[in-house]
Amino acid sequence: MGFTSIQSQGLSAPPYFLSFLCTIITSIIADRTQQRGIVIICCCLVGGIGYIMLAATKSVASRYAGCYLAAAGIFPAIANILPWVTNNQGNDTRRGTGIMILNLIGQCGPLLGTNIYPTKQGPLYIEGQSICAAFMFFAAILAFGLRCLLQWENKKLDRKYGTLEEQRARLATAEATEKDSMEATAAVENEGPMFRYIL
Repeated sequence: MGFTSIQSQGLSAPPYFLSFLCTIITSIIADRTQQRGIVIICCCLVGGIGYIMLAATKSVASRYAGCYLAAAGIFPAIANILPWVTNNQGNDTRRGTGIMILNLIGQCGPLLGTNIYPTKQGPLYIEGQSICAAFMFFAAILAFGLRCLLQWENKKLDRKYGTLEEQRARLATAEATEKDSMEATAAVENEGPMFRYIL
């Protein structure tokens, strides 16, 4: 953007600080509302808009604002995708496998990232910014699709076992031995009576 290296280092700190705050805030919101998919979609959209600003504008002010939006979108999205994978697995084996697959696919990003910002495209790097924007919007679409699928799966589990509220009411009226037996097996495996996917 035309700044010296020292100025660039100083100006890069505020967007990263904003992304730090957004990561903490969005993670708390997602945990409390149990709506991690919506949080991820919003973060991806914010990040995508930031990358569009970086690709489509030439003024320093608008491009710097795009840096804020890109950082405030991509880092919180990643921070919420990781627990979404583990939260939606019913046992340790599935959690470990899910994290392994996520990291295997996720680490392909740096392979692409090192090749979409060639020096010859500077200083605007329109192609690289456009590719990043496209991937952010694609991630939002994937998160929306996964959320719809998980919602459908939860409805299937509700039809099979009854809603969680109905099961808790049954537990409250059950005899102590039955209650202990049901609690011991609650959410041990996917599709168990007390297991529901985090949306």
